[in-house]
Amino acid sequence: MNPLLDTLKPYPFARLREAMAGLEAPAGAAPVPLHIGEPKHPTPAVITDALTASLAELEKYPLSAGLPELRQACAGWAARRYDGLQLDPETEILPVLGSREALFSFAQVVLEHVSDGLKPVVVSPNPFYQIYEGATLLGGGEIHFANSHAPRFLPDWSQVPETVWQRTKLVFVCSPDNPSGSVMQLGDWAELFALQDRYGFVIASDECYSEIYFGGNKPIGGLQAAQQLGRSNKGIVMFTSLSKRSNVPGLRSGFVAGDAELLKAFLLYRTYHGSAMS
Repeated sequence: MNPLLDTLKPYPFARLREAMAGLEAPAGAAPVPLHIGEPKHPTPAVITDALTASLAELEKYPLSAGLPELRQACAGWAARRYDGLQLDPETEILPVLGSREALFSFAQVVLEHVSDGLKPVVVSPNPFYQIYEGATLLGGGEIHFANSHAPRFLPDWSQVPETVWQRTKLVFVCSPDNPSGSVMQLGDWAELFALQDRYGFVIASDECYSEIYFGGNKPIGGLQAAQQLGRSNKGIVMFTSLSKRSNVPGLRSGFVAGDAELLKAFLLYRTYHGSAMS
């Protein structure tokens, strides 16, 4: 058995199920679960119709890189959503089985094997999605948390010591954030990019909640912020998913986008790992 499995913490939803065992809502009241974040609205017919119309494709093995037309559709959506963001569907888009598996697998690609006795560090916001921690630990890394405080509830990067930044290989960010709903503004991205320039880490931008917001101001994404600040996509990968925004978590469909070299390495990992998307 992999000894790193012993470093994993109990998964919070499993602990919550145990804590809630035997609890029932009062008579005449319907329970409102406030835990896993599962959508409560029907899946749009445009998705179910397309799925049922394509059932014959189940007899074929999917492509590790996804169908070209799917990658093109993902690039087209990104351009519409992120104010003209230009992505090469051949090299900067990779369909994935939802963002959860992709976040975990990506950390395994980025983290380096320990050769000098110093574990690579992954910096994560706190509160955090437990996949960030689990991916780090099973990748042989060390997790360091940047706590979020009122009133903005964004990670305080100043809490991270210099000695930790020097060993940091990957930084997870989540905007809009779960659970606070906080959104990184352009200035917040500029601050993080300045740290990236200084220390050379990779940014994994978890944007699975990108379409859940109030008002008409769409939350800015990591690649969009880089474009507005005159930066390339180097060292930045965005993760998105249909689960929350399209009420279809059971479909396990999403894509990652950004740094072509990182996605090339990620595709190689997935090819041997056995994950693929049509």
